[in-house]
Amino acid sequence: MSTGASDTSESQAAWHGFCDALREAGDLLATPGVPRDPQTQAEGARYLSRMARAALEWYVEFNDPAFPVLYRPAHETIKLGADNPDNLYQKAVIDGRYDYRLVGTRGTVDYLSMATSQGSYAENLTQIETGFLDGSTLSVDPDGRFEVVMSQRKRPGNWLCVTPDSESLLIRQTFRHRDREEPAAIHIERLDTGATPQPLDLATAAAQFEKATAFFKNTTRMFSDWSHRIAERPNSLPLWDQDFCQSVGGDPNILYYHGHFKLSMDEAMVITLTHVPVCKTWNIQVDNFWMESLDYRYHRISLNQAQAEVNADGSVTLVLSRSDPGCPNWLSTAGHTEGTLCFRWVGAKEAVNPQVQVVAARSVSCVTPATER
Repeated sequence: MSTGASDTSESQAAWHGFCDALREAGDLLATPGVPRDPQTQAEGARYLSRMARAALEWYVEFNDPAFPVLYRPAHETIKLGADNPDNLYQKAVIDGRYDYRLVGTRGTVDYLSMATSQGSYAENLTQIETGFLDGSTLSVDPDGRFEVVMSQRKRPGNWLCVTPDSESLLIRQTFRHRDREEPAAIHIERLDTGATPQPLDLATAAAQFEKATAFFKNTTRMFSDWSHRIAERPNSLPLWDQDFCQSVGGDPNILYYHGHFKLSMDEAMVITLTHVPVCKTWNIQVDNFWMESLDYRYHRISLNQAQAEVNADGSVTLVLSRSDPGCPNWLSTAGHTEGTLCFRWVGAKEAVNPQVQVVAARSVSCVTPATER
């Protein structure tokens, strides 16, 4: 085994490159157009630390497609790209040369989808779908158990397509009420091995840190660029380019809207859905400038179809403001005066674009709901 200077040089270069990327990313906090208020700046520094943690988990800790592990890439303390507060996200690194099996129990979670993809934010800022399985078509036994084979060749039963270029698996579990539903319990295994992982070698470690560095640089810059684009249309919630959304890993069953809010202390944003089309569900969430969902553990920053109350005429009125005006569908800014928004139609038969209006908070009229869903 070599213990020469070249080994030291390679390991130092890998670590220094990652640390240099962390330092350089701090420049994002002072980019023109980034809000300078203390809350956005504080969350920006925390966001960079979270993305560093995500980079290490994605590309150092869980980056062996021969021995994949399902882990949570986004959750309460790692947030990116308008992460959905209703979702439990699970990810695994895969390799299209291998066959895999998912085994689990369905649980009671409302929506479940599984997608394989090629490309990554560390490579080319894309995640192109190579296979998709909608939970509504998943065959489950009477005890709630299921198996899914992931392979290039179609198999009988539950099958998820993998291509030679597939690099990752993403599972979305979407709740209507997190505190009332049981998530699916899922495990992944490679079908054609009984071996165990080899000890980590220097070349592998260096390559992993190189990918982690690229992911950190690319992702922090990409979502900052998105936020700047969103802010070009202040106080709006437009439908985004769905082809683009799909190219970066969006769910094909979802229509995505990304918007902006900038409200003074005495202003509110009223968001109206004129009607709710036939759909699996919808949801809206409040995000900060860095496109992180606000802390849904402690603040009411999201609502979905099961939680929101509907007006007598079938419309839905949502109110975003700093303090609660007493409306049933109130969303909190959690102290922010500026940030981003995300709205989703899941499985909708038509696109009903949210209507947005900024009004004086004192003038908000809370419509009496007809039903609660």
